[in-house]
Amino acid sequence: MVRAEEIMVKDVAVVHPDDVVTDVVGLFVERNVTSAVVVDEKNTVKGIITDGDIMAAVRRRRPLVVDFFNFIWAAGDEVDLAVKAEALSTMKVKDLMTKQVITVGEDTEILEIARLMAEHKIKQIPVVRGNFLVGLVRRYDIVKAVAWQVNRLQNDTE
Repeated sequence: MVRAEEIMVKDVAVVHPDDVVTDVVGLFVERNVTSAVVVDEKNTVKGIITDGDIMAAVRRRRPLVVDFFNFIWAAGDEVDLAVKAEALSTMKVKDLMTKQVITVGEDTEILEIARLMAEHKIKQIPVVRGNFLVGLVRRYDIVKAVAWQVNRLQNDTE
């Protein structure tokens, strides 16, 4: 069986809980990734931050509620992207990250990883040795492993 250690990415994008979100955005663009594992100074997994977390912060609406003589009126947050992007420059990773992270060990089989991803509707799972980050399995890594297996089977039947 194929295991996490055989398909995981070892060069994982990592950030720290007190990093600002705009730095994470820059990291995503620079590394062409959509997530970063949040670790402490000992490389212990503390969370994960994804492009989805950042998108949710950008599109988050804060309605303004006004009471005109007991008539409640709510106005939407019509702030433009530049203002929202500026707000990200003061926001910390720990304010947006997912804290309850599903992790797997290096010996976890690929089918179990795929099941966890489907069940929890997630796109990547950090791989740990103890509590320490050693890699990341993305959906793409699983698809690539499946493609390799299919190709191998086709070559065996020819």
